[in-house]
Amino acid sequence: MPGAPARRTVGSSPVPRSRPTTSGKPRTTRTVGAVFAGATIAAASLAACNSDGRTLREAKPYQTQSVYTPTTTTVPATTLAPFDSKIGTLSTSTTVATTRVPFRLELPWSDGGTIDARFTCNGADVHPQIDWVGAPADAVEMALVVTDTDANDFVHWVIAGLDPNDPLVGEGDVPVGAIEGQNDFGTETAPAVGWRGPCPPAGSMHHYAFTLYALDQQVELPTGSPSADLLSVITSSSISVAEVTGVYTAPSDSSTTTTLG
Repeated sequence: MPGAPARRTVGSSPVPRSRPTTSGKPRTTRTVGAVFAGATIAAASLAACNSDGRTLREAKPYQTQSVYTPTTTTVPATTLAPFDSKIGTLSTSTTVATTRVPFRLELPWSDGGTIDARFTCNGADVHPQIDWVGAPADAVEMALVVTDTDANDFVHWVIAGLDPNDPLVGEGDVPVGAIEGQNDFGTETAPAVGWRGPCPPAGSMHHYAFTLYALDQQVELPTGSPSADLLSVITSSSISVAEVTGVYTAPSDSSTTTTLG
């Protein structure tokens, strides 16, 4: 037609006009609005579920509390030992209190008790079993002295060279290596060595002291040495002493006539 604008073509087909592009802003606004509306509806539904307009009755005394009632539990404080990284466990430490056993002498009778007749001149005249406990750790040697305190410390037995780590001398035994001194029953011409038991006059009672010494050195005197020499070395090197006394009364019909001890 005359006056009509000419249509542009590419090849034989007309070029279609492009559609205007729609902006993303209106779409985003609609999406946010939809999400907000959905959240509002959900909140309203939740509120409707939690409350139906009725007022709850007060709980009876026998009714339990709601499971939603918060509770508080008190846990006693616990102190853990430091973590041991070497073994990967909690280490524990134990403190053991050490108690030192008192140094004491033990005899077949308690302190101040009666001495059995078999340990005297009226019996078998053997020395009793000797035990001790709690000897000092630095003791080198032990020595025992038996005297009659009612007869001016009349000597009945002096024995040294006892092993501190072997605290038992059997009845009537003399340990190997022990040193026995003279007792006071002998004389210069006929000395008596070793144990001689209590032997007081007939019908009389005497007290006997059994004194155990812990020494810090060895006694170098030989067996048969005078008791005075042994006692001098023993008392000068003593670091601890334990003592037990005993009492013996000679029978009234005893044939003993000595007044020594």
